Amino acid sequence: MSNTLNKLKIDLLKIPSAVAKDGKDGRKYLLIDIVKSGLYDGKAGLYLDVDMRENRDGEDQYGNSHMLVMSPTKEQRESKEKTPILGNAKTLVFPDRNMPGSSAPKARDGRPHTDVVVPGGDDEDGMIPF
Repeated sequence: MSNTLNKLKIDLLKIPSAVAKDGKDGRKYLLIDIVKSGLYDGKAGLYLDVDMRENRDGEDQYGNSHMLVMSPTKEQRESKEKTPILGNAKTLVFPDRNMPGSSAPKARDGRPHTDVVVPGGDDEDGMIPF
């Protein structure tokens, strides 16, 4: 089993036509026009094609090494049209389970990574929030 984890953060409001709306029940909902958004409505599901590309300038101040962009269509590629940046990604490296030492995951540069939620922590009640 690999000791690395690619952690992705996607801003769904960057998808074309996506809007957050308040519902009558006081909850907030995400609305996306399937045709305008470029989502692919397949037989088995509704898909968003995303490309993960390395940052040109390397890691940013938060340790993100990649950016996530909507995959361009053939027409967009041919016209060199840019597609929306949806988010960022970073690679976390965990220590080998068989090796003594720190159990905290590390960013690619070896620094301890602190943005990890441990299941069963104080802020979880074991319930799915929806």
